[in-house]
Amino acid sequence: MSSVSQAGLLWQTLTEGDIDSSPTVSGGHLFVGSDDGFVYSMDASTGQVVWQTATGGPVDSSPTVDGGLLYIGSGDGTFNALDAQTGQPVWITNSGGAVVSSPEVVNNVVYSGSGDGSVYAMNAATGEILWQTATGGSVDSSPTVVDGILYVGSADGSMYALDANTGQFLWVTFTGGPIFSSPVVYDNTVFFGSSDQSVYGLSALTGEIFWQTLTTGSVDASANVNDGLMYIGSDDGNLYALDTATGAIVWVTSTGGAINSSAAFYDGLLYVGSGDGQLYVLDALSGLVQETFQTGGAIDSSPTIAGDVVYFGSDDNILYALSIAPPVDVPEPSGFMLMMLSLAALVLSRRRRSAR
Repeated sequence: MSSVSQAGLLWQTLTEGDIDSSPTVSGGHLFVGSDDGFVYSMDASTGQVVWQTATGGPVDSSPTVDGGLLYIGSGDGTFNALDAQTGQPVWITNSGGAVVSSPEVVNNVVYSGSGDGSVYAMNAATGEILWQTATGGSVDSSPTVVDGILYVGSADGSMYALDANTGQFLWVTFTGGPIFSSPVVYDNTVFFGSSDQSVYGLSALTGEIFWQTLTTGSVDASANVNDGLMYIGSDDGNLYALDTATGAIVWVTSTGGAINSSAAFYDGLLYVGSGDGQLYVLDALSGLVQETFQTGGAIDSSPTIAGDVVYFGSDDNILYALSIAPPVDVPEPSGFMLMMLSLAALVLSRRRRSAR
């Protein structure tokens, strides 16, 4: 197994604002937004800033890189496409509210939500709006597109399924509170959390509620699903592991703050941030904490793992890179090797006696 420690810090890069955006790594570069209003490109190996491009508001949206372009939303109400190599704007499309939602790019179409309550589909090359569908509340949830269906939550308390080509409603399922969690689709089931303190599993085809599991806090984080288990955090400070088929709680692990970060899975371990400023490393099967890494602010950014490195931001304005390289296995010496070592030691001992 791999893990992290304070000694595993590879580099840290300071920005001028909280980093709630979750980093994306592509082509040896790391891309991330900051509440200072900039989108950053950094060398993934060193953390050196390659370029930074200003928007007109805080950037809590997480970037998506596709076809040489970087797509990201801003608190100034814009959807942005930047050249991933230079940071130069390629197009900017306006919406009527802050864009916290992170873009999904499928078949040359960019999908995202806005604080104006709408879901947008835009031409990936030009930013032209192909369709816009209104919900009853801010859409800070990030859309997921699977098999031609777009799934996204709204602050009106509903999970929506829309035709990805037309934006037409396929089904709507209401929960008891605003939905900021982004849906994950696995095995024909839509998994997400709600501010009504529940985690849901819905039919991806009909929106029927298969199960609903109650926590003791708002569930604004998004899920990670792996091998029949769903991992998701809650504002009650707990990380939950649930059975994807039934919603039954398998284990619960407490942290010292609200969990808005979404867990990353790697080599049997989970990496997740907490409002107490720590990155937690947990055994995925048992939930036992293996290690923690302390930062100077709440961690709402979701960790990204690439090349045995975990990247994440913190409200201390810093982007961190930590090594999670597995320890080198030292093979047990064979019987022949042990015999040769013993013989060498005996010869060396006799030579030393002769020298006296």
